[in-house]
Amino acid sequence: MSTVLVRDLKKFYEVREGFRKRRVVEALRGISFSVGRGEIHAMLGPNGAGKTTTIKILATLLLPDGGEAYVAGFDVVKQADEVRRRVGISLDVSKGFYPSLSGYENLVFYGLLKGFSISYSRRRAKELLELVGLEGMKASYNPYFTYSLGMRAKLSIAKALFSDPEVLLLDEPTLGLDVESARMIRKLITELAKDGKTVLITGHNMYEIEEVAQSVTIINNGVVVASGTPEQLKLKFGLLYKVSILLRDVGKDFIGVVKSSLPLEGMSVEDLGGSLRITMYVRSRREELVQTLLNLLERSNTKVLDISIKEPTLEDVYVGLVGGGVYRVT
Repeated sequence: MSTVLVRDLKKFYEVREGFRKRRVVEALRGISFSVGRGEIHAMLGPNGAGKTTTIKILATLLLPDGGEAYVAGFDVVKQADEVRRRVGISLDVSKGFYPSLSGYENLVFYGLLKGFSISYSRRRAKELLELVGLEGMKASYNPYFTYSLGMRAKLSIAKALFSDPEVLLLDEPTLGLDVESARMIRKLITELAKDGKTVLITGHNMYEIEEVAQSVTIINNGVVVASGTPEQLKLKFGLLYKVSILLRDVGKDFIGVVKSSLPLEGMSVEDLGGSLRITMYVRSRREELVQTLLNLLERSNTKVLDISIKEPTLEDVYVGLVGGGVYRVT
């Protein structure tokens, strides 16, 4: 059973243009996807694609104009209170806190607003500050307005975790963070998923998304244009691996054997005087490609001087779908 289930979700906005004229903007035009328990699912798309709108609907902050959505089995419209008990949300790491209060005081106050006792709120605040690393930075009791963007991101995730939710909705949690802070956030998200939490995350850093997400939904202009695991998307859209091998003592029939053994989309051979550099574009799974290459090289009498495999990335898929790029690693 899916922990997050979205079916044909629609959302429209009315935008005023001038004094009298109004225009309807279709933010979501019938998107569908699902997320399993303990899975990190990424929503990708350009600005204005509908990612944040989807997050807000799942968090019960916006009402959909069509379709349906469920979180932990509860309808986000008809059973909104049940959904709120089971989700933690981080929309903007710099909003939702009192500047003059410390990180610890902000979390305790939030716990009281959620209906927890003062003793539990204090204990939980300390646990979370330790978890996200603010306690170790000795920043827990500093005023929030002194926090860096990275520290604010950590506190925002601590707040989202306060009620120990089943589902985390994180809208660009590493936006603008330095490398070290972004890495810490990615590690934390991965560990939370291993503990059974379901995470729906948005972002624009394709390397980061590919590192943490088990599945991806790409939306553009309010519709889903692709979904699946990063590996499935690469295969589905015909992305190619670029293989470069530098060899010496190449047998006469080696090139022919390679051509007949691999699903090549292109090959070039460069004579470097005593050695050959073979460059190939291959349409295959990485595991199959590596195993075939190893078998071929082991059976031949050639000497391998260098070998590199440049694999396609999620960014290649994204650019091809949203930006009209070419599905080839170059």
